[in-house]
Amino acid sequence: MTNQSGPDDDPDQRRLDDLGRRIEAVREQHPEAKRAQPTGRLNIVYRLSTEFVAAVFVGLALGWGFDALTGWKPVGILVFSVLGIAAAFYSVVRAMRQMNADQEKQGK
Repeated sequence: MTNQSGPDDDPDQRRLDDLGRRIEAVREQHPEAKRAQPTGRLNIVYRLSTEFVAAVFVGLALGWGFDALTGWKPVGILVFSVLGIAAAFYSVVRAMRQMNADQEKQGK
């Protein structure tokens, strides 16, 4: 014995469809509502420190590669590590400006 029931006969499916319609109706009423992004101070500290460390490591890696290719042992590491540190400071300053602009736009 098989029960020939369609999707309209399933009460759970009807409830899910109804819930989906209600969710869409609320989303249409509030289109500006976005998912909240975590903006805690600790998240900002992690982001800025990660960007800083990454830029320094990239500078060191490029310097090491330059030294390996040219044979000028201390020159590449020194020059590219200074460039990496400068890029790290620039990256942090740019990220801070962007975060300040976002906060001013939100009115905080």
